[in-house]
Amino acid sequence: MNLNKRKQQTFLTGYFVGGDPDIDTSITYIAEAVRNGMDAVEVGIPSMNPFLEGDVITRAHSRAYPHFHEAAQITSFLQKLKGQIDVPIWAMGYYQDVIQSGLYKELTKNQLVDGFIIPDLPLHEALALRKELSSYNVSVIPVINNEMSDSELGIALQDADLVYCQIYQGKTGTNIADLNELPSFYRRIRSLTYAILMAGFGVKSAVLAEQVWNCGFEGVVVGSEIVRLVETQNQNELTSFIQELSKAKN
Repeated sequence: MNLNKRKQQTFLTGYFVGGDPDIDTSITYIAEAVRNGMDAVEVGIPSMNPFLEGDVITRAHSRAYPHFHEAAQITSFLQKLKGQIDVPIWAMGYYQDVIQSGLYKELTKNQLVDGFIIPDLPLHEALALRKELSSYNVSVIPVINNEMSDSELGIALQDADLVYCQIYQGKTGTNIADLNELPSFYRRIRSLTYAILMAGFGVKSAVLAEQVWNCGFEGVVVGSEIVRLVETQNQNELTSFIQELSKAKN
């Protein structure tokens, strides 16, 4: 993560499936979100098998994949996007699509992303990948949850500068019943690392985002609700939602 690009103590991250609903509109939506207070962007790499996603994001993968999955398409998209925004860009995708395919090497070599979020990255490969990318100043951002053992967390967190903390374990898009366990989750992870902590999964409103920040997390990730609004192609509604989230940081 390029810390020079994150100017405030708390930050807002938005997840967009790359190329959804089409390449040009996707870039327009992301750039507009940044102009209205988004501090970092997760670009979802479309997959034929987005097995960890709920219905909303799965539909987005299905919409985007037919016209947006080849390496040349993804690199061109990110080059255009970087020309329009100046915030961290993290590629979020599945192991098969990003690591096994070799896509990560292309994106790293061309300095098109600030980091990778691979939710199904095997723990035993995380350290080697982090070492491989460190010379490019590209982060490998572990995805952790409170169900992981201390030993698993120790491996995932080693040498990490930024951590994605799942508020719950399961597929994306689930409504959060309560955040009662979140403060203790934060304290547990904070006791294990000095890394920047951002939390996501189920954050669908400014009220919930503010509660997550109030628990101590520096960052909040919003995904399914953004993707749902992209699906409606109502840019005004999406912009209003981003503005509400941004105001909750203050």
